Amino acid sequence: MKIAIIRRKFTPFGGAENFILRTSLGLSSLGIKFSIISERWKRDVDSSKGISWLEAKSHGFSRIARFLSFQKSVKKIIANNHFDLIQSHERLTGVDIYRLGDGVHAAWVNRIKKISPWYKKIWINIDPYHKEIIRIEKKMSKDNNLFYVANSDLVKNELYEYYKVPKSRIKVIENGIDIKAFNPISISKKKDSKKNLALDPNCPVILFVGSGFQRKGAFELVEAIKLLPNFQAIIVGQDKKIQELKNLAHGYNILITGPQDNIQKYLDASDIFCLPSLYDSLPNAAIEALCCGLPVVLTKDVGLAPHVKKNNAGVICKRDKHSIADSLVSAWDKRKIFSKNALKLAKAFDIKIKSKEWLNLYNELANKKKIKVLHTESSLGWGGQEIRVLTEAKIFSKYGHEVIVAADKNSLIAKRAHLYEVKCEGIKLQKKRFADLLSLRRLIKKVNPDVISCHSSTDHWLSAIARLTLNIKPAIVRTRHISTQVHRNIPSKWLYNHGCESIMTTSESIKNDLTHDKFVRTPITSVPTGIDTDIFVPGNKIQQRKLLKLPQKHFIFGIAATLRSWKGHSDLIQAFNLLNNPSCTLIIIGDGPQMQNYKKLAKNSSYPDNIRFVGDTRNIVPYLQAIDCFV
Repeated sequence: MKIAIIRRKFTPFGGAENFILRTSLGLSSLGIKFSIISERWKRDVDSSKGISWLEAKSHGFSRIARFLSFQKSVKKIIANNHFDLIQSHERLTGVDIYRLGDGVHAAWVNRIKKISPWYKKIWINIDPYHKEIIRIEKKMSKDNNLFYVANSDLVKNELYEYYKVPKSRIKVIENGIDIKAFNPISISKKKDSKKNLALDPNCPVILFVGSGFQRKGAFELVEAIKLLPNFQAIIVGQDKKIQELKNLAHGYNILITGPQDNIQKYLDASDIFCLPSLYDSLPNAAIEALCCGLPVVLTKDVGLAPHVKKNNAGVICKRDKHSIADSLVSAWDKRKIFSKNALKLAKAFDIKIKSKEWLNLYNELANKKKIKVLHTESSLGWGGQEIRVLTEAKIFSKYGHEVIVAADKNSLIAKRAHLYEVKCEGIKLQKKRFADLLSLRRLIKKVNPDVISCHSSTDHWLSAIARLTLNIKPAIVRTRHISTQVHRNIPSKWLYNHGCESIMTTSESIKNDLTHDKFVRTPITSVPTGIDTDIFVPGNKIQQRKLLKLPQKHFIFGIAATLRSWKGHSDLIQAFNLLNNPSCTLIIIGDGPQMQNYKKLAKNSSYPDNIRFVGDTRNIVPYLQAIDCFV
């Protein structure tokens, strides 16, 4: 399974980015291939092993212009690559999964307006960036094919509150971390860690981790620490107002580190984790703190807060310096019981548990995903292959997929497509006609299918070449219906190894022929032809022979296949002649290019009237019920 993960700014110290890497690495061992689509990626080889990166550029002077250009770049990348599922961590239409790591923007805007001065409220109301984000959120909410994954009940409830997204389209999968990578340390080691950071080893240390100081409450925390003479703080993160925060903290035991790739040494030196955030759906750093046995102090607008309250692993504070200060003192006084409960709570966020939840969701959505299939058929005749194509198309349509058949308007498959309730586009498909290649190219561009299903070398070549000249890159699946030898030459090797993503065969023998001498390396699946067993059932032989005007006492054997040279019709007629028995009748069902030749051969038989050419018939069940033997 190939999955695209979209995250605009992929930074190594971001919480969402760490979540993506952890989940991707946890599932890559199960055969899932991940591709990161982002503007940039400061890639760490060890933490991103097996994950590919696709660059989506953005440009413009305003953030709305950059956002829109990023969207355009992403859609171009998606069109040029085949993914089974597309998971976005940004607000984008046309994806399969939207992971709300940043929460609901409309909810965030309402919160920020409550704490902003009047002039900022006016700007927030008219800011085109906020308007565009909320417009996209509304549009996404109306896409019934989009599935939401919230990382907390806080986000899930706000999705319903703001956009009335049905809860059947939302699943809560909380962030997972490697709980073995974060562990509590002894009191003596903690004192040493504090000394290494030039902090007082005998005084409590409060840890804050997060980028975006205004939203996450860094300024409020500094003000609270000022009220607590014996308390110290470590603030890790990046913000354009970092110097302003340093000025506010000057003269107090507050260490402001800036962004850090690894926060382990800061966790080791800390006694309490605090995040008095205005809004935070589910901070990874807080979960890491739980794993280290740190009590946590959070506002109710942090998605982890209900878990902390329920499990008695910390204190829920208000977003003001006095409440934060009181909560820190309470957490310090009760640190032993809070620490014990924090370690228990942390186990619920084990990456192994969360990876299984993601895997189950991926499999569920991949199986339910509606796709658009374009079947190409160059044959003019009617036989098992054409029946299979239309039957398969009908079944796909029944399950909600969109299926279109491209064939010559004068072909029998085009004329009979409506009987199977399948849409057909009439175009000629001949290998050596450039006009036919252009026609197919226009059709692919118009339909924009997810999959092109080819059934002969002619339409396979046309589809593969047409795809090379287009920006859209649908997957090509080649079905081999017959066991004719594949030419071992360079063009055929390219066609089967680079001109398609998958090959289906209707028998194991055809599959074995393709894999012999490792000629084909593209994945091959053997899928025997299926039939409707409610239709093909035993019948009343006497009654059917009477209706078809066949002799009741004759031994009747027959063949139902397109009249082609390799199908064995001529051998069957010769075998009938060798029987030389007036009580035998041969039924030949089907049509094809060899019809006249076989009729001439039958005329030379000793009993020409006993060889009956039924011709092409859509319903062969009565004949199958009337004969004694199928050859």
